[in-house]
Amino acid sequence: MIKTTCHSDILDSDQAESLTLIHGWGADNQTWLSWAKNQLQPHYQLHLIELPGFGQSPSLDLPKNTDDQSLNEAWLMALAEALPERTHLLGWSLGGLLAQQLAARYPDKIQSLTCLASTARFTQNDGWQWAVSPPLLADFIQALTIEASTVVKKFWRLQLQGSDNARPLMKQLTAQMQDRHLPSLTGLMQGLRLLKAIDNRQLLSQLNLPTLWLLGEKDPLIPAEILQDIQALQPHSQIQIIEGASHMPFFSHPQPTAEALLQFLHTTSQHKAPA
Repeated sequence: MIKTTCHSDILDSDQAESLTLIHGWGADNQTWLSWAKNQLQPHYQLHLIELPGFGQSPSLDLPKNTDDQSLNEAWLMALAEALPERTHLLGWSLGGLLAQQLAARYPDKIQSLTCLASTARFTQNDGWQWAVSPPLLADFIQALTIEASTVVKKFWRLQLQGSDNARPLMKQLTAQMQDRHLPSLTGLMQGLRLLKAIDNRQLLSQLNLPTLWLLGEKDPLIPAEILQDIQALQPHSQIQIIEGASHMPFFSHPQPTAEALLQFLHTTSQHKAPA
């Protein structure tokens, strides 16, 4: 059995409660490190976990014939090894899909769940309209085998399309990412397979813990209209739309995103405090 622990950056603070962040496809901890330090570290001890094959986390060397379910399981095991014993959990995009699964599997570890620019299912099917079309994702997978660097950079730009001040933000993001090592091809391909395969709708309907959905008003990948479907799956969850934001609210709208998150976490902690 392959057992690999994902890399985790720990930002210590004097705060007792822990907040764990899991990034999305094509990114790494550095993508939101500045936001985490400036907006979140004063309030929480932070654990930033990198997905397998991204940043400093090693790829999972799985057999080529590994099915999607086994791949999903291997990624969850690697992420679970890096989880603190007790933590609030935030997942962005693909990280949100995986965070939902971790929250369901480890209810004693996870105090609350925040899904940032994420969804229950990333690809469309007959019963799930507000998502990415399967042909578009198939094009990404095909292009990745030809020129990974071009595909990843295209995805960086796509995440900011529609956002307020999109053009200068794209330039800023490109400058920030240009000196970074690209994720491994294995990690990129496995991540796209998971984006295509994961369907957490049934899981979410049974998930019973404080949950916040933070969505970008102008997100081209996770349209804000999804809130109706999320409300049907999780009537008890909270949903907040970041006005003017696209798929990277923490990058384009760092303060409103942090304020919404911190307010949710503060309320959650208050409700769980002993009388």
